[in-house]
Amino acid sequence: MNKKIIFFSIDRLGDYLVRSNVIKKISDNFTNIEIVTSEKNYKLISSQKFFTNVILFNTKKKIINKFKFLIFFFLKSYDSAISFDGKNISTLLLFFINAKFKFTFIYKKKGVANFLYTKLIIFFLNIFKIKYEFLNSRALIKNNDDENYPKMYQKLKKYFNNIESETYYLEETKINKYDKLFENYIIFHLDEKYLDIIKIDNKFDEYIKKFQKNIDKKVILTSFNNNFNYYKKLNIDKIDFNKLNNDILYTSKILIIENMPLDHFQNLMKNSYTNISCHSGYFVHTSLALNKKTIDIINKTDEIWYNNWINENNNYKKIYKSNINIKFEINEILNSIADEIKKY
Repeated sequence: MNKKIIFFSIDRLGDYLVRSNVIKKISDNFTNIEIVTSEKNYKLISSQKFFTNVILFNTKKKIINKFKFLIFFFLKSYDSAISFDGKNISTLLLFFINAKFKFTFIYKKKGVANFLYTKLIIFFLNIFKIKYEFLNSRALIKNNDDENYPKMYQKLKKYFNNIESETYYLEETKINKYDKLFENYIIFHLDEKYLDIIKIDNKFDEYIKKFQKNIDKKVILTSFNNNFNYYKKLNIDKIDFNKLNNDILYTSKILIIENMPLDHFQNLMKNSYTNISCHSGYFVHTSLALNKKTIDIINKTDEIWYNNWINENNNYKKIYKSNINIKFEINEILNSIADEIKKY
């Protein structure tokens, strides 16, 4: 068995999750597993016990951290080094690290400048004998040059033959607080992607109450640091996680839980009947990793892009908030979701 490997995943929670099983399977070949993360995915990755060391690259202080990391990793030795994120710093560090096997994903972008930059990077990757695969950026994929990211990550099977076709690896939490409510509630996760829904500012609380009666299940809305106008106007009890008690949790037909820790959030999703969001990456991929029914509220124009992050899955359903030149009102969207839930 090889000794040391380092991964680079300096991006978002959802990005990590769609490559998490590939990372876990590769890690099974090593005794010391390090990973460089961003502040966005650090907490989740730190909860995955198979990592020996989780290193934070603070993207809010990019310039300072780039210099620090170049010095820190200069000629540091590993058996393997793999970059998933396509970040310049991750690719650059591959040239500085001493490793027998090096690999990176190169994200192709539109434009002459990006084309020339990619050619230059490939030239140096070949000189330094660094293996690579191409991934298309969002702009190229939206022009129908589509691919599937989870399947592309599995191309590493050429070098690590224990990689499986599974997309996700997510460790169980020790939390069981929501087990007693198993499948008696549905979750809406609220964030900035609700802003473009018609009448969201003035009618959301009215229609969510009608929705709750329609499906006859508890509705739990979750949110993190949400200061948007539609959210402030919601006439529904907003409970900070630290003040959440069993009486509120069990008796409320509709409630909002704010700022829930990730381990509790995962257990909450695990026990829900259906998980719903406007494509919050972490939320959608965690729900699918838990094999839960998942409804994604999206714009039709984003469908090709989102399809490239999700393998075909019977638990995954899409509801449109817009279709070409038509935008749907919040009541229409909630009615469509209720109809979908009743099909289960």
